[in-house]
Amino acid sequence: MTLQNTRAAPAPEGRAQDPAPRTEPLTGAAAEAYLERRLAFPMATLKRFPKYFLIETINTCNARCIMCGIDFDKKAKAVMDDALFARIVEEIGRFRGHVEKVMLYLDCEPLLDKKLPGRIAQMKAAGVKIVNIASNASILTEPRAEAILRAGLDEIYITVDSLKKEVFEAIRVRLKFEDVYNNTLGFLKLRDRLRPETRVRVQMIMQELNHAEADAFRAHWKDKVRPHDQVVVQKAHNWANAVDVMRFGDESDVNAYPCIALWGTAVIHVDGKLAMCCMDTESRHLLGNVGVRSIENIWTGEEMARLREKHTTGRRHEIAMCDGCTLWREAKHAGDDAAPSQKTIPV
Repeated sequence: MTLQNTRAAPAPEGRAQDPAPRTEPLTGAAAEAYLERRLAFPMATLKRFPKYFLIETINTCNARCIMCGIDFDKKAKAVMDDALFARIVEEIGRFRGHVEKVMLYLDCEPLLDKKLPGRIAQMKAAGVKIVNIASNASILTEPRAEAILRAGLDEIYITVDSLKKEVFEAIRVRLKFEDVYNNTLGFLKLRDRLRPETRVRVQMIMQELNHAEADAFRAHWKDKVRPHDQVVVQKAHNWANAVDVMRFGDESDVNAYPCIALWGTAVIHVDGKLAMCCMDTESRHLLGNVGVRSIENIWTGEEMARLREKHTTGRRHEIAMCDGCTLWREAKHAGDDAAPSQKTIPV
């Protein structure tokens, strides 16, 4: 479905540009070196067990964002079973020295899960270094904010796609700008008081309706956050070709690179299915179910190896979902936020 027109983004004067296009795909040792640079770990370490996790504890959302590739109206609401979650926690806990971050969200608004504070606490008790969520902040009220902070939340991504009410509500359909903006400010203040070490990323998804606001967005938020926080403008991606979004000039280049997702992040859906990546919203490339098999067994299994091999031999285009997907483009962030040479955190 076409949600926005696709005129190219103007290149802001003085800003970092996307890398020069590649006509020949990276393969073999060059492909592996690229992955090691992006993820900042050696290949043997990446293949052993996931460094990052996206875990869907609930599969519904209260927004209908115009750039989203998920049809939530067709999904039956589900919440992850406690026993399944406990099984996941136990295995991740055994690899706590290896795992960098666990993100308790996927195709959802995680605050809709009433058990979220307890799940955060379980992950922290298992020794997870960083427990993270991403939220639209529409229901990030003070009681919810206090609950997740006291549970030990280390990091939160909050998306505010415009500082203009009419633009924000045209993008984040069903949400109210005032609620999101005020909840974000409230969370920052409460964080400062209760758990100042928690990192907040305030971000905007750059797209057709808001692309002219990037500099104003950064300027607005930079004085409201702490030095360890982040203010980011992120390019809209095409959800593995599920939606038409604003183009940034690097779309024809993505197939030249292996996708970091297959080496970086395990994606677990509410029913325990471990899918190929976070764009595989319906588990079409099902690698296994963590309620039956171990995460380690799936991650080191034959199907994952087969998918990776296509990406390191210049054949990612043979996987329809990977062909032209712009999620993990080399320069994911726009303007001053773009730093392809730095370590990429795959979320």
